[in-house]
Amino acid sequence: MAIFKAPRLTQSQRESLALDASEIVFDITLNKFFGGDGSLGGFPIGQGTGSNVDKITITQTHVDNKAFELSHAPLYPESVTLTPMGGIPQLNGIDFEVNLNVVNWNGLGLDGFIDVGDTIVIHY
Repeated sequence: MAIFKAPRLTQSQRESLALDASEIVFDITLNKFFGGDGSLGGFPIGQGTGSNVDKITITQTHVDNKAFELSHAPLYPESVTLTPMGGIPQLNGIDFEVNLNVVNWNGLGLDGFIDVGDTIVIHY
């Protein structure tokens, strides 16, 4: 019997890598496995049905509106996590809010901190 040990990376290391199809890594910051699909950071493995990951590159429209849309409305909005690439996870309800499929930060902790060109990773 063989034992497979996935490469172990921190979240910031993983998010800066474009994982190829069939690659698997273990994120020691989040304690989760991620698979490759050619995108930066890959996608979470084993999250069950209904889990999504969106990566948004902030535009001037996002900054002006202090909001962006997710590809799907989260089943559990309170469980949405938002992490700027290379940054730390932000607090749902304090730094940002989720209403249906819209993430906004108007008057919240991220107001004035999100800039054009920032990449945001959202898990839900």
